[in-house]
Amino acid sequence: MSNLQLVTACEGPLALNDNAFELCREFIKPQGDRFFQQVSRYDDYLAGVAKRPGYKSGDTLKLILPFFKAHGLTNARIEAYSRQTVTLAPGAEEAFKFLHSRNFPIFAISTGCRQFAEAVGLKLGFKKDHIFCTELNLDRYTLSSAEAAELLRLQGEIAGAPAIELPPDAASAADLPAPAAEAIAALDRIFWERLPAMEIGALYQEANPIGGPEKAKAVSDSLAQTGLSLAGTIYVGDSLTDVQAFEAVRAGGGLAISFNGNRDAVAAAEVIVVSDSAWSMALLTAIFQLWGKEGVLEVASPETRDKSRSLVLPENVIEPVFSGLDGRVLNIYLSKGANLDKIAHEGAAMRAKLRGEAVAALG
Repeated sequence: MSNLQLVTACEGPLALNDNAFELCREFIKPQGDRFFQQVSRYDDYLAGVAKRPGYKSGDTLKLILPFFKAHGLTNARIEAYSRQTVTLAPGAEEAFKFLHSRNFPIFAISTGCRQFAEAVGLKLGFKKDHIFCTELNLDRYTLSSAEAAELLRLQGEIAGAPAIELPPDAASAADLPAPAAEAIAALDRIFWERLPAMEIGALYQEANPIGGPEKAKAVSDSLAQTGLSLAGTIYVGDSLTDVQAFEAVRAGGGLAISFNGNRDAVAAAEVIVVSDSAWSMALLTAIFQLWGKEGVLEVASPETRDKSRSLVLPENVIEPVFSGLDGRVLNIYLSKGANLDKIAHEGAAMRAKLRGEAVAALG
């Protein structure tokens, strides 16, 4: 057994889906896509600008659950839809077959619901107890016809509000343009006054999506399973919800890798990858297994890249990895000293290419 373990976010590094967005687009009518975009940007505001106490990035799922119930979604419908629509990152299936063959534990952590996370894990050979994700049981809750009608009305109010556009340097509500401030005031009333007063508010209040703190805790829980250390841990992520896990892994001597990450992920990671193939994760993980974190840093550093021992990989690594990467984009950066804004822009363009403009715009 290796002293290495790989822990990766699910949506982005493994799957191209944004499952919550896709569920809204498919089942919430009309304007399900617009509804989700509004709530997602409201989530960005609450977590990144207002820093609302008790609220964390990734709680978008929590906010939309009552509306799923209003449109007749059930556990079984979410599971069936998720299994039908899973779209893996290019090369993911073959890359993870290779990684599983290297005989070290691999974990996935998803902000999304278990129905979706297990659909991804099933395709990639993940053990169920190696998947950390949001537990979702819509069937536990009942919804009266009166509350269902009210939720549909509120849905229309959210979708019809002015677009929530957040200036990059916004530090408080005072920094928002008037239309965004108007929309946020409307959503504040809906989510912090109206919904908690409804019986279905129990669903909204009890749900606990796997956000930043929970992802960091999941890393600790994975170590409790394996008995390994943070120093032997690679964590791969791409968003604000991964920052606390990045920080924990880096503090323990492990390796934090941003994979086509947004500005938050790029700033928090130690190594940044922009690639259109999951084989890039396989390459860096194989190098880590052979030569440790130092080997990966050699490859990422422009000063040592051409002299790295990692360029001389064993045949049983180099053949599958480089055949998988043939014709693919692979840019690797060391975050220290890099132009992070430029790299974040490059990552955003790659997300748009792989996942589509609508998903990439959600951050």
